[in-house]
Amino acid sequence: MQEREKWERRYQQAKGSVFGSEPSLVVRRALPFLPRPGRCLDLAGGEGRNALFLARLGWEVVVADCAVAGLARARRRFAAADLCVRLLAADLESAVLGQPRELFDLLLVVNFHDRSWVVNAHRWLRPGGVLVAQGFAKEQLGRGTGGPSDPTFLWGANELLALATPGLRVLLYEDHLVEEDENPAHRGPKWVVRLVAARSVEG
Repeated sequence: MQEREKWERRYQQAKGSVFGSEPSLVVRRALPFLPRPGRCLDLAGGEGRNALFLARLGWEVVVADCAVAGLARARRRFAAADLCVRLLAADLESAVLGQPRELFDLLLVVNFHDRSWVVNAHRWLRPGGVLVAQGFAKEQLGRGTGGPSDPTFLWGANELLALATPGLRVLLYEDHLVEEDENPAHRGPKWVVRLVAARSVEG
């Protein structure tokens, strides 16, 4: 509840876009590894910048977030672009990850540091489906350039890689200090972890 209230206030009080209008760099870099456009689940998708980018490429997107105010912003973005989106208000951190009722071709876990979704990503993906994840490493603490201040929400060394690989094949992995500024909330050098991994087409 506390996390939901934090994000509700942030989206309600922001005069402009919280994370900008451009998609995350990891989403753009993942394009060569993605299957043909299908169904995408964007976890903690907020204002929908990544979802809108993918929808313009032909993806059918579900944006899930705990903050209704963020989803309202996403709805307005999609309406302005004359595109359709499915919005889902849910407490993703307390969700029970059993066998999903529907599978996806793409799962986005971008700046959402929830280990259970990464561990269970293969359950939510169709054969050949892809997980795209991005977050901050523990080395980001104290830099003041974005990311959670609670170390439990940051990735340890090779942690994201280890959690994903039992069910997925890694296609791209980065864990290092970067200089690029991809949204207004994260300016300056930051330690970022990025992963693109796919479920086997056989299983």
